[in-house]
Amino acid sequence: MYTILIASLLPVVLLMIYIYAKDRYKKEPFSMILKALVGGALAGLLDVLLLSVTGLGSLQFYDPLVQSAYTAFGLAGFPEELCKFFFLYLFIWKSQYFDEYYDGVEYGAFTGLGFAALENISYVTQYGLQVAVSRALFAVPAHFFFGIIMGYFFAYAKFRPWHRKGYLFLSLFLPVLFHGIYDFLLMYNNALENTQLGYILYGVWFVFFFLLFRFAKKKMTHLIGK
Repeated sequence: MYTILIASLLPVVLLMIYIYAKDRYKKEPFSMILKALVGGALAGLLDVLLLSVTGLGSLQFYDPLVQSAYTAFGLAGFPEELCKFFFLYLFIWKSQYFDEYYDGVEYGAFTGLGFAALENISYVTQYGLQVAVSRALFAVPAHFFFGIIMGYFFAYAKFRPWHRKGYLFLSLFLPVLFHGIYDFLLMYNNALENTQLGYILYGVWFVFFFLLFRFAKKKMTHLIGK
């Protein structure tokens, strides 16, 4: 059990240290960091509850393209990022400590990592340690990147109230879009069962992941010290 917890949480902890260390001016209190992490974990529980209550997870489509798109966007991208956004707004928006642009990136990232921690424990417990490495390299960083992007526009919504609605929309829309694309490329590739197109999609997925990393890093760097 300890091995599973370490394998699940180690990549989360490393990314937490990384994003926290980048805040070189005014460190956020650990109570707020913990609050954001708990918010992310609660987002994971709320996501499971919503899908269970609505029964959306039981819908099936014969076309693998439609099924992959529905699962990626309708069952993963939209509900997961919506739940993260809900708790980010609920726990962070009115906080007195949310007083710098970079704070948005930091709290968004920690919310994403709280979600990733809960999800990672679930996956590694269910499928074993063989999935821990791939999730540490890709799934956990992806949630981290989605959180940075959400937090970036969340900060602009906070400190540029004259464009608040537009920035809040982007704070949710872009993570949903990127999350959906990330999952769709993998899911449709699996549905194609090792066809030539499937291999091409896998290559596209790697390129997309690299671009996602570059985009999130650029947004984070842009707000450091702002």
